[in-house]
Amino acid sequence: MRVACFVNPLVQASGPGFNYGGVEALAKLVQPLRREARCECMLITGGWFKEWARRNGKAHLLTGLRTIWLDELLLYRRIRELGELPTALDQTVHQADDKEQPVLGTIAEVVAQNVNGFEPDIIMGFAGQANCLAKLWPTALRLHIERGYFGRDPYPISFYFDHLGTYSRSAVARIGGLKLAYSITSDALLLVSAFRSHMAAALNSLDPFRSNDFCSHFDRVCLLPLQVSNEFSFDGLVNYRTQFEYLYDVLAAAPKDIAVIVTEHPRGEPILRRSGPSSNIDLLRRTFPNMIFLDEFRRYQSSSQFLVPRVDGVWSVSSSVGYQALLFNRLLGSPPSTELSNVSDATTLADFFGRLRQHKSANADTFLAWLLERYLVPATLLTDGRWFHDYLQRRLDAARSATSPIDGFVPTADADRLMDAWIAKASGPLTIKPLQWHDDPSIAEVLADLRAVRRERDALLKSTSWRITAPLRFVKQAAVRRMRLAASFPRGVRAKQPTSAAC
Repeated sequence: MRVACFVNPLVQASGPGFNYGGVEALAKLVQPLRREARCECMLITGGWFKEWARRNGKAHLLTGLRTIWLDELLLYRRIRELGELPTALDQTVHQADDKEQPVLGTIAEVVAQNVNGFEPDIIMGFAGQANCLAKLWPTALRLHIERGYFGRDPYPISFYFDHLGTYSRSAVARIGGLKLAYSITSDALLLVSAFRSHMAAALNSLDPFRSNDFCSHFDRVCLLPLQVSNEFSFDGLVNYRTQFEYLYDVLAAAPKDIAVIVTEHPRGEPILRRSGPSSNIDLLRRTFPNMIFLDEFRRYQSSSQFLVPRVDGVWSVSSSVGYQALLFNRLLGSPPSTELSNVSDATTLADFFGRLRQHKSANADTFLAWLLERYLVPATLLTDGRWFHDYLQRRLDAARSATSPIDGFVPTADADRLMDAWIAKASGPLTIKPLQWHDDPSIAEVLADLRAVRRERDALLKSTSWRITAPLRFVKQAAVRRMRLAASFPRGVRAKQPTSAAC
């Protein structure tokens, strides 16, 4: 079996932050395939990763792999010439058919110049990135990889390998949602029940908010996990431009007798601020007394996970917290344009808050069984190269013979091995990781304000007006220096001018 891995080499919309984590994750995935199953594996990404791996002691991840290092700046310029914005590649990939996009053809052409006859059976890429290679290798099975919905401690790490796509093209968006036609067995029901019980106990044992009574003054409580702006997984699915815009819209729709607990994304900048030009928390609390936000929420990487079992419902665009709401039978709401809408109880805020009063949610056990048995793959299984090879071969065979999209997903493993992977081997030391500012949550706002000021300064220094006015500033600075020099001598005394001989 031959496997090619592709990671977008281009600069991202939010800044230089190339996909180092994505390349590292794929390299770790295929190394067991190479070592234990003798698979021929190729890594295709930007040349920046080779240097990054060397400087960070990660060069061993490249051992035995074929590599194609793309010149990200040259590729950026070629795509820009086509009138496309390279930093919006994820949105471009998602919005049109793979073979109709000149941008994707450009990337495939550059890769084709370096493949040296390599023909993969499977192409792996994060969040649809591998679509750019569809024209180059049309018969290869493309697997779109993302981290599983139950991923942060204390949940076990998992991944999914979706051959259909991501977001509105994913299997979750196409298989019928909570009406999924899936034959659920007694083993599957046992797995769902055991996983739910195990995670409830783990979350309860670590819950840093157990002393807070969020329900004392409200009939119902819902959770709003904010996400990250300037990422297609949010901006590309809804019309909100910022997280604040999203937050305000939900609060404005919430009845006053329903509390809205708000949490911020651990990778995002603070949205609720108490100081600076963007301060808003006092105004929000006066306008929406039912909004609940604690500084303690900022101290942990996964505050939302501990709150899910304690609320009545969750509203989300694409956060994994939405899937965790299904696990604990909480009401789930999501806008109609999202992947989550296919498994949610409500797709409008009015309907969501109306159903929240009734406290009724659909039974999601059939869908959860399909997730745990066929869609999500526990990371502990992926370290076994022979098992991983067998899994990929079964996926390849199923995709070639499938008569419907769902038929391409095979049983991940037998019932005993799945129970072991999801629960027994997932029961390591239970911890919750504090964020870097855990000693003082308000420092998050200070750091965010500092980054904003630096961005404004950098934009000013690079602006055309700043360059044009440079001569005027030089003249003004010279005049100020002369005035200061003159002021340093007593009135009526002139500074001696150097003679030509002294010069």
